[in-house]
Amino acid sequence: MQNEFYYIATPAYNEAKNIGPFVRSLIPAVRRAKPSYTLLNTYICVNGCTDNTDNLIKNYIRLYPSLKIKLLHCPKGMNRAISKIISEIPNVNFPVVKIDADVRVKKDSLLILLGQLSKHPSLQIAGAYPRARDYKGKKLYKRILGKILDVRSRYPQSQVSVYDVKKFHKVALIDPQPGIPVKFELNSRIYFHGRFYAMRNKTLWRVPPERIGDDTYLTLDIYKRFGYNSIRLMYNAVCTYLATTSIKFHWKVYKRIFCDTYTLFDLPEFKNQKIQELKRLESVKLDWKYIRTLPFTTQICFRVYFMIKKFFSFWFHRSPNYHDKLWTYKEKTN
Repeated sequence: MQNEFYYIATPAYNEAKNIGPFVRSLIPAVRRAKPSYTLLNTYICVNGCTDNTDNLIKNYIRLYPSLKIKLLHCPKGMNRAISKIISEIPNVNFPVVKIDADVRVKKDSLLILLGQLSKHPSLQIAGAYPRARDYKGKKLYKRILGKILDVRSRYPQSQVSVYDVKKFHKVALIDPQPGIPVKFELNSRIYFHGRFYAMRNKTLWRVPPERIGDDTYLTLDIYKRFGYNSIRLMYNAVCTYLATTSIKFHWKVYKRIFCDTYTLFDLPEFKNQKIQELKRLESVKLDWKYIRTLPFTTQICFRVYFMIKKFFSFWFHRSPNYHDKLWTYKEKTN
């Protein structure tokens, strides 16, 4: 039986409301990954917090020794935080699992992601699938918004690539995912989500410190360096996140993603035709044929979501300017 090692890397910015449930969700996941995979350290880098995140983590170091938490600090910025963690990791040979501090990790997810890296040498990144939690509050309008704005996360097969991307997913032919048709994975998106993913080792991290999402940059950089079949999204490796119950918050998230496109092509390493073609192949669309097989109320949620997204896209193209407020908040809570 294999016995490999790995690190966890978590940036934390104003996560006092979320850091406790996140840390506690790691415990069964780390335990489940043993004995095949042994955690060396969980690095949590506090960056620019104005709340009580720092003190809470100090307490968790004492309460949860099995997680081997190491607390780090740096100026505000998620990429700065991850870069700080990467600089502290002593070994270049072991996987680094990046997890956002506002998610909750399902028990089998770590084992699944690390197992993919072990099983398939071509893979450089194995990404988890983020699914929104249900809103548990009493406000009806928030319950409705959560069902609409997060509807895609609850139905992974509802979204497919616009173009033929089978050459990116050939691993699906030799190692099908449980519960996911091979045909779907062959036509699925070619990028992963930044909430939770496993990198083969720390040398893959070359993300600039400012104004770009780590998943946006890494997707293009990994394909540029390692070619097709170097990234895989695992739909059974699930993390959950807070329900989206605010149009304004949803706007900010997708405005950041939209602005990332402009930022990418200003970078010298991505100013070539091959990279621009890769970016084009990242385009996705709703699969209405699949959606029409879902309950009628769910179909309505998809149609409303589609109209909201169209409205956002219309205004993003007319106001593409980036500003730092897109990354600023007091806390993430619904």
